[in-house]
Amino acid sequence: MIIISYGITKSGSTLAFEMAKAALELAGHPQDLLADDLVPGYDINVVMAWSDEALLRLIDAAEGRRVAIKTHGALWGVNLDLVREKIASGDVKVHVVYRDPREMLISMLDHGVRARAGTDVAFRDTWTLDDAIRRLGVQIYWFTHWASLPALRLRYQDFAFDPTFGPRAIADDIGVDVDPARIWEIMNTRFTQKNEAVPDRYKTDLWPDELERIEKAFPLFLELVQGNDLGWFS
Repeated sequence: MIIISYGITKSGSTLAFEMAKAALELAGHPQDLLADDLVPGYDINVVMAWSDEALLRLIDAAEGRRVAIKTHGALWGVNLDLVREKIASGDVKVHVVYRDPREMLISMLDHGVRARAGTDVAFRDTWTLDDAIRRLGVQIYWFTHWASLPALRLRYQDFAFDPTFGPRAIADDIGVDVDPARIWEIMNTRFTQKNEAVPDRYKTDLWPDELERIEKAFPLFLELVQGNDLGWFS
């Protein structure tokens, strides 16, 4: 079984992925790095370019194991019926992480500042709110494809600050029994791309006109996230 942990960048998806990895490791499923031709150039199991062939090769590579795979990539060129078939057969699990777009945009801008001050290339060209809105708009389109699949859906504000909800939901979904406290102990030792880890920063960090621009850019997505209802995508 492969567990595909998907999220828009800056949605908390790295935290969810690492929770899945920790749950599997604690249950006796080592998360060894897959072959380089499957996860080229990465030191964790990450896939960004998806195709039917890539999906099937990953399933074969798991060879009866349970392997967590992180992705931000789009499902271009993938037969969604094939993905649904593999989910139904138990070969694939999908976790979809999502977050208030206002919070993601703030995190993108923060990352841009850090990138320009160092050597990181990600988000270096994200200078303004408009830059971040354009970047997020593309990824929300990708998100609609992932969110249409049968999946465990994890809203950032629900799993990032609750001591039991996230680890328990993830462990239950992948069929392992682990102590949520042990998962959090591991999270405290791992790189999860944690920014400030403060909920609802948009209330203090964005001006009214900026909030209005975001609401005009993503009215439906914002409504769905606030209502915690992704049923529309299915």
